[in-house]
Amino acid sequence: MNRLTLAVICSGLLATPALADSSFNEVRNVIVTPPPPGQTAAEQQEMAVYAQNRLPHYEVSSAQFIRDGVNLLKADAQRTLTETADYYPRLEKHLHSNGICFTGRWKVTAETPYSGGFRQGSEALMIARASTALTETERGDPRAFGFAGKLFPTLDPDQKTTTANFFLVDVLAGAQRDHYLDTGMTNKPSTGFRFSVIPLALRVGRVFSKADSDPGYRPVTGIAAFGLKPGETAKAPRFLRLKGADRNQRNEAVDFREELDLRRQPSGTLAFTIQVSDKSADQDSPAWQNIGEVVLTESQVSYGCDRRLHFAHPKLK
Repeated sequence: MNRLTLAVICSGLLATPALADSSFNEVRNVIVTPPPPGQTAAEQQEMAVYAQNRLPHYEVSSAQFIRDGVNLLKADAQRTLTETADYYPRLEKHLHSNGICFTGRWKVTAETPYSGGFRQGSEALMIARASTALTETERGDPRAFGFAGKLFPTLDPDQKTTTANFFLVDVLAGAQRDHYLDTGMTNKPSTGFRFSVIPLALRVGRVFSKADSDPGYRPVTGIAAFGLKPGETAKAPRFLRLKGADRNQRNEAVDFREELDLRRQPSGTLAFTIQVSDKSADQDSPAWQNIGEVVLTESQVSYGCDRRLHFAHPKLK
């Protein structure tokens, strides 16, 4: 048995995963349905946190990446770039461990030169997960905010489709941010600097650099491929950014998951502006163009959200 195979076993991935084509309701059920009883005492203890409606606090450290001499982060990177399953029976997230999931809709309202899901009038059902890339989840600590989206090119929640996934981050090393809703997250985030996480950043960087040619950039061509006719070529923006809409009501919740809990919003929803650029991913660039919105209508912190959901990221071609 080679080390990669052992890493997969250690991550609990040899159980049969979902097919790559899933329906929106199928993936939603992964998030909202309580899991079956845990197989080990550790799993049972972990599941009890969610059952008691408490917020889990998973630690992200270099020590978490090695198990029985196997580099689990390497297995994560290879799986993310090659596996297209929307969820697994169990999937430990070793970087973005702490999150909150949503259901909602993606809608492009502006005229664009792009195809598929970036074309004017395009709508898609969506499963999303907001997270922090490291251990810190509470205001007062530097937090690296992330947003992963899984788009279903349909408005029929029971139709099985091939999903397009995207992943956005604001600052990889984390930064002082009072509100998640005030950040802009892109598919080419800045690295940032934090002395305390340099050893962790170097280890993560080495693993991801070996897995892909530009690990800091995630293309969004999958979204642009929605609904293409034979012979058509996908045309996607180079950079994608989501930013909290002004109409969202900010609150002073300390943990970002409580801040984003839709029960705290008078409207029961959260909105993010879809912005694109072909020139620069810099947060202060004037090149960003508003083309539509993501509206989130349901939120949940759950075992399925943190320990089953999978977002595939296409490898650079």
